[in-house]
Amino acid sequence: MELLDLLRLGVALVICLLASYSDWKTRVAKDGYWLVMGVVGLTLIATELALASANWLYFLFLFPIGFVFVDLFWDRKGLFEDGINPVPIVLYALGIATLACLFVYLKDEVLFWRLAAVLVMFAIIFLLYQFDIIKGGADAKALMALSILFPAYPIIDGLPLIHITSDLATVVFPFSLLVLFNAALLSIAVPLGLLFYNAAKKEVRLPAMLLGYRTTIQDARGKFVWSMERMVNGERKFVYFPKEDEEENAILDALQQAGVNEIWVTPKIPFLIPITVSIVFSAVVGNIVMLLIH
Repeated sequence: MELLDLLRLGVALVICLLASYSDWKTRVAKDGYWLVMGVVGLTLIATELALASANWLYFLFLFPIGFVFVDLFWDRKGLFEDGINPVPIVLYALGIATLACLFVYLKDEVLFWRLAAVLVMFAIIFLLYQFDIIKGGADAKALMALSILFPAYPIIDGLPLIHITSDLATVVFPFSLLVLFNAALLSIAVPLGLLFYNAAKKEVRLPAMLLGYRTTIQDARGKFVWSMERMVNGERKFVYFPKEDEEENAILDALQQAGVNEIWVTPKIPFLIPITVSIVFSAVVGNIVMLLIH
């Protein structure tokens, strides 16, 4: 349904552009962006099911998908924090029971696996976030919202250029996973840009010149950067992959007190920006991995 796919792309781009701008200016992208995207995605899934006269059982998918997604934003106690919290436990139990019933009746249909893949993507993105592969909470929520908005690859007027070879391929490699994959590839441009920038300024130090640039401590305090240098037992040490939870001001204070003026820093570049570019690239070009393995 080309019109719905156009609407999906329009919603994704508008929300992601707004969120990327906010993230670039403040390094904060509010949850409201992803809630809106998720609600629109659920609405479009319901609309598509109705227009296709799909089995009414498929509408039950809206409950587990919607509940798990909304639970990301629900400020509640853990399931067993301060005793047993029955409401979320009951809701998760109902969601699992719903999926079990749907599996029994619909497991032989591609549409079942396509919608089930949305929940699988939730789990994959959550694990990537827990293992710090996806670093920002907003990035993880954005990808989960995109999983709802795009339960299938958008097909618009002959696009993507790399045609989808089978329904199974779209289930195994969902569109939101493709967006993440392409965003990671696009992020390679950052170290290449830093390499040329540092080479032009004759700041040659590997691997630092691939990960950041030199600046004064005073300038570093006013920018969205992490210091790649530390004072450890009175010695100046490099940390090429700083952790987000470190106290940056304390690190800069220690360096300044040691008489250091210029340091290497790595910029805090929002991953939402390559995600936004990747949406367009993925919709227009398609899945390069499918082309390679075909």
